[in-house]
Amino acid sequence: MEGRQAALAAALSPTPPLTATALLLGERLELRGLSRGAGGGADPVILTGAAHPAFAFRWGALVTFDATEAEQAALLARLDGRVINPLALPVSETAQVSGGAERDEVSETGEIRLMDLGLPRLGLLADALAKSAALSHQEMALARTLDGMEPVVTRLREVGRLGFLSRGLMRAIGAALSARGRANARIQAADKPDLLWEHPELERLHQRLSDEFELPERCEALERKLVMVGEIMQTLLSLIQGQRSLLLEIAVAAFIFIQVVAGLYELVVR
Repeated sequence: MEGRQAALAAALSPTPPLTATALLLGERLELRGLSRGAGGGADPVILTGAAHPAFAFRWGALVTFDATEAEQAALLARLDGRVINPLALPVSETAQVSGGAERDEVSETGEIRLMDLGLPRLGLLADALAKSAALSHQEMALARTLDGMEPVVTRLREVGRLGFLSRGLMRAIGAALSARGRANARIQAADKPDLLWEHPELERLHQRLSDEFELPERCEALERKLVMVGEIMQTLLSLIQGQRSLLLEIAVAAFIFIQVVAGLYELVVR
């Protein structure tokens, strides 16, 4: 009895904090055929080879726990060639996590304290951290898109017209289309992970992690920005179409004028 109590006390004793690191590597990860650790599902795939398991997500993220540089390099090598549209510089998010807490909670300093460091709880944390990294990437991409469209909108406000269809204008519209398409194709960060179907008792932990990384609020803000980009893009496209129609009408009128002048000239010459 004393031995079992001692083992239980050791299991529940706080462990030194680990550093959880999420890396957004690209638009997607091809996970089919990837060897995985025990308990790994279709998404995320659990990867072994480090002191703690790592999680690879189909939306392009890898989450490790206290992995050394060599261990992280080995995990990235396993994913080499599986990253679709890799980022030039991966987007990273980190968090401190420890086990052995009396209950799952987030401390005032932001440390995530878990009752244990088993796969279910680590998987939920990995899911939240990976989604936070994906949202950070989308937020930065949309911010760059809005910055690129600002000169066009400023000119429209100050001058009242677009001017010539410059490459800058077309690049801004192309960037807006790309940003909207990629963001819509990304993960839905507000959705619950599939892991909760198997472990509904961890619903409260999932809610705490969502609140800690502000996933619902950031999703809503992202949606508002997407709507704004869409409205600006539609306005610009409408103005471009109207401008092209006006140029076509001017060209037709000019052609008719030239034809009339040519006819009058022939009559005068005769």
